[in-house]
Amino acid sequence: MQDIGFLYNVQHDCPLAKCTASGKQLIMQERVESDLFKTYIEHKPVERFVINTHAFHNAHRLRTALERSLVVPIPLYPLEVRKAKHTEIAHSLRATQKAKLEARAHTAQKKKEATASADKTGSVIPKKRMRSEIEAEDDTEIQGGSLSRLVHFDVQEAL
Repeated sequence: MQDIGFLYNVQHDCPLAKCTASGKQLIMQERVESDLFKTYIEHKPVERFVINTHAFHNAHRLRTALERSLVVPIPLYPLEVRKAKHTEIAHSLRATQKAKLEARAHTAQKKKEATASADKTGSVIPKKRMRSEIEAEDDTEIQGGSLSRLVHFDVQEAL
């Protein structure tokens, strides 16, 4: 156990070994074998494994220990079509983003129209008042004589 430097997880390289989903197994239902089968992958023996180096905390140290051909990034598209593919994907993402923004604006507009129509029909839900409206109502109460009752009430409490 003292010779172990670290533990890591490796995956069987199915594409290289050409593993297929050719295995069949009976499905058990309530401890009884049914007439249904499920397929599973039958792995073929190969002494090559895949290591996800990005899962390591210190992957940079592992990459310095391995030769470059083992850790070289594999491009998704060949260099000849990479720029064209990038432009194509960017164009489709922009179109998708535009459609999302238009849908969001349409939903907001419908919500605004629904709120406006509810205000016109005299909805039972009270409209939210702005601070300036509340302050204006307070000012009219003070001017209308409510202040004297409030002051009188405060004086009575103080006595």
